[in-house]
Amino acid sequence: MGPPRSTMPKKSSPGQHTRDNKKEKKKPTQAPRRAKAQTESEETNQIDLSATIPVTLQQLLLNVFRVALLNDVYMKKNESGDAISNPQESRQLDIKTLVQTIKSHLYNRDFDSAFTDANEDLLRAYALRWSASRALGYAGILKSLLKVLMEKDGGLMSSTGSNHVVCIGGGAGAEIIALAAAWRDLVDEIEKREALSAGVAGVSLDGGESAADQGSAPKSVNHPDLSVTAVDIADWSSVVDRLSYTIRSSAVMGSKSHPAPLLNLRRGDVDDGKESEGFAVRFKRSDVLSISEDGLKDLLHLESSDKGNTTVMVTLMFTLNELFSTSMAKATAFLLRTTDLVRPGTLLLVVDSPGSYSTLKLGKGNVQEGAASATVQERQYPMKFLLDHTLLSVAEGKWERIHSQDSRWWRRDGTKLGYDVGEGAGLEDMRYQVHIYRRLAN
Repeated sequence: MGPPRSTMPKKSSPGQHTRDNKKEKKKPTQAPRRAKAQTESEETNQIDLSATIPVTLQQLLLNVFRVALLNDVYMKKNESGDAISNPQESRQLDIKTLVQTIKSHLYNRDFDSAFTDANEDLLRAYALRWSASRALGYAGILKSLLKVLMEKDGGLMSSTGSNHVVCIGGGAGAEIIALAAAWRDLVDEIEKREALSAGVAGVSLDGGESAADQGSAPKSVNHPDLSVTAVDIADWSSVVDRLSYTIRSSAVMGSKSHPAPLLNLRRGDVDDGKESEGFAVRFKRSDVLSISEDGLKDLLHLESSDKGNTTVMVTLMFTLNELFSTSMAKATAFLLRTTDLVRPGTLLLVVDSPGSYSTLKLGKGNVQEGAASATVQERQYPMKFLLDHTLLSVAEGKWERIHSQDSRWWRRDGTKLGYDVGEGAGLEDMRYQVHIYRRLAN
């Protein structure tokens, strides 16, 4: 079994940047080339990723991680399976020791001990240390893409069924909580718009209430439903369960502008009076490099597409380069199989360390002298090159690249955010590359 396909801390490649200081005479063809490159960049970057979520919502996001994972108190369950609070039995993780253990495993590239064979405490510590910071960085990106999917013209998101997001390597929870926070922010914006619209409609020309609105009860907000599946080779089920529960917990400390719970999207169902949660989470343990055809179809919710459960986005956050490094052939096959299964309009989001390279090993030697004389040559390819080659060349005509940046920063507001979960588990800024593709109609 190869290294775990999970969101793991990675060192950014130092890069091979050089600068030519020699003065050269400008050739007449240089200006047109620059203009052409600029045009191509403008055509590629069709999506504005500058969206952010408010700092108070960022703090609520961090509080969810702390409450869900640092102590055991909120995951005690009674005989009926309901979560209960019992402060007397609370146990807090020794974050400093656990983080040091994780770093030691990663330094030795012992990914099985760090993830696949790790116990629950180790996985919780990893999520507290690394996933919380990444969730902050992911939230703005995902908010931007959700807005694209919700557009009336060309957006794939359904207002009646459940819109599904698949997070490959998302077991550590960063994508789940980032999506929850982004979804909360978007729903808040929808509520404000509808409240403003209702307020304007409810005022008559003479300044009083209109006859239609006198004595009427507030109407429930109409927003789409979202479901998230995190798939990973390691067993992150306990971490996902803890986070999923705490997303809806009012025990988390909030603020006046963003009170807990992080998500409370219940709305009345006109048909049968039941309530819909509006945001569902599930975890699937699987190695996507060896997943069966039926398993991949289930992951992408294809079997339930007739019921309105449609996959609208697939994410690979700090995961794709790891897949390519494990097996370039299998990773390419996975992308092509996914290509054949997702609907037109589906977005593919890839985030990874800037300058990520994957190694391809090629055996060369004299066949007549036997296999023992064969030498293995290694060649490194930029992850971006492999991604473009697979989606834009091999699967030509099936994807369009709508955004691409080789290096981008997300920086936290350290003066306004608090995250005290133990020594060695502070917040970090995030530098990354990002590439976004949209599935075209065949």
